[in-house]
Amino acid sequence: MKKRFFLLIMIPFFGHGNSSKDIFQLIAHPPEKDSLSVEFNEIKRFSAGLKFGVPYMAVVSTQYTIPFLDNHFAPYFDYSQYSYEDYNEEAEFRFSEWGISYFIKQKGKGFYLGISNSKLSYKVDFMKIALGNGSKGYGNGKVNLTTSNIRLGLKTGGTFYFRIEMGYGFGNLPNTLKIKATDNSNPSYTEYITKEIPGINGISESGMLVGNIGFGIAL
Repeated sequence: MKKRFFLLIMIPFFGHGNSSKDIFQLIAHPPEKDSLSVEFNEIKRFSAGLKFGVPYMAVVSTQYTIPFLDNHFAPYFDYSQYSYEDYNEEAEFRFSEWGISYFIKQKGKGFYLGISNSKLSYKVDFMKIALGNGSKGYGNGKVNLTTSNIRLGLKTGGTFYFRIEMGYGFGNLPNTLKIKATDNSNPSYTEYITKEIPGINGISESGMLVGNIGFGIAL
């Protein structure tokens, strides 16, 4: 009885030799995961960090590698804001930049080319301004420096990354600021005064130099 039962169990395997071989092969060599899904998980798509350089002192930088076009394109956004004050004035600088990078050979890392638009705004409040009528006044002014930029960069892979960038921004940039000043003792009296914008490293009337090093975390 036991022999008959054993034979009944073994018949399906010996009767279908090819099927049994396939089963054993599947057990010994399980199918590989879909290459696209593996690639999607291995690429560090979102990154955030800091950049230090010109024309800004420091910016917060974010970037996302899109899963289209073979994972070579990555939109990014940078932002910075800082201010200073002394006995005569209070000033604020704001820098923002948005663009897209193209990773030349590797996906989401390595050498890349970037194009972008940026705006550097300079706003200042003066507490003591010498007016044309001989008295003192106060006033404020604001100017925007807008450029179109190209750059070459290098970004390392991994969870903790480093990057370096060099490029140039094209634009007709003003070097003076127009201020509406009001007389301290006679508020009905106003006049416009033109002052030079404080020198910013890497910026001229025809454009600005872009150069920075940075680091951050990628997920």
